[in-house]
Amino acid sequence: MAARRDRAEAHGGRRETSGWKRPSAGALLALAGTIIGLVSGIVGLVFLFKPDLKPSGETAKQAATLSRLRMQPNASFRQYLARVDLPATPYTKAQLARRGALLQFRVAITGFESQRLTLKWELFEAASGDQINESKATTITPTTETNEAIWPFWVPLPKRTGKFYAVVELKQQKEGYLLSLDTLQTKPFRGLP
Repeated sequence: MAARRDRAEAHGGRRETSGWKRPSAGALLALAGTIIGLVSGIVGLVFLFKPDLKPSGETAKQAATLSRLRMQPNASFRQYLARVDLPATPYTKAQLARRGALLQFRVAITGFESQRLTLKWELFEAASGDQINESKATTITPTTETNEAIWPFWVPLPKRTGKFYAVVELKQQKEGYLLSLDTLQTKPFRGLP
């Protein structure tokens, strides 16, 4: 004990310590408040400059519907091109005269922003239910939370008699398969004689 006192006296009467002083509870609370305020401010700035990162607090709603199907059962390919404002110049007279079913329907998509969806038509024989033709799939990638549009398809009529129907389908690409989101089916129509 005497040695400790001698060391304390050698340092100007102070006790020797390691140099670290335990902070008080008030100082710890002040430090925690400062850190919380700093983190909150940074997060607020991130949401200010990138508002799409801000959580909405609601679960994401996803819906995709096809509706209001109208059909013109015997339209030329030229009529289809005129309906969608495309030029007829790259096609031959025979291609432009080809007959088909002109379909028009409404597509409404909510909650699939930046996801690739597939829209296609299929043609079936009414008597047997056999599929006889289908389109190359059209890819839709919604750019906003809600997207709505009127969409046209032209389905070439089979070069044979009989009754046929078309199916329009909207699908979502999943891991290894396509999930059907909605379908529409036309009333039966006649093929070419």
